[in-house]
Amino acid sequence: MIVKKYKNLQLCFKRQLVEKMTRITIHHYPNEYGGFLLGCYADDFTRLYIKDFLLVDKYTSSSVEFRRELNLKIHNFENIFQETGLYYIGEWHSHPNASAWYSLTDLQAMNDIVSCDTVQLYNPVLLILSISSNKLLDFNFFIFDNGRLVVYE
Repeated sequence: MIVKKYKNLQLCFKRQLVEKMTRITIHHYPNEYGGFLLGCYADDFTRLYIKDFLLVDKYTSSSVEFRRELNLKIHNFENIFQETGLYYIGEWHSHPNASAWYSLTDLQAMNDIVSCDTVQLYNPVLLILSISSNKLLDFNFFIFDNGRLVVYE
């Protein structure tokens, strides 16, 4: 289990999860690709566990952009929670041949999530995978806090 921190919140995930995402994003190389993050909090809300992810079926992408559409028939987060206990906690996508740092588009997407009345997620997580044609170069987890994306250390 890998642990990263921001303030008093620990983000916990298994390296295998990132490796699985990497294989999927390399398959879509040289275009960006991504999806949704699923997880749960510890009872005392000091740890957030990223347990799984979902892929999207409707999206547009290029080497510098990934825009997903939410298909509720496939991604019914309420049903996922009832069946698994996992919440929608954020987004993930790749940056082919680019840094694992967020763009202004990424920041706006996180702001849109927080502003959405039906989502009710105030601190979404963003994972960005920097990839080449055959490997993971770097990755960063960010948390949206007070209008900013802050990297987990």
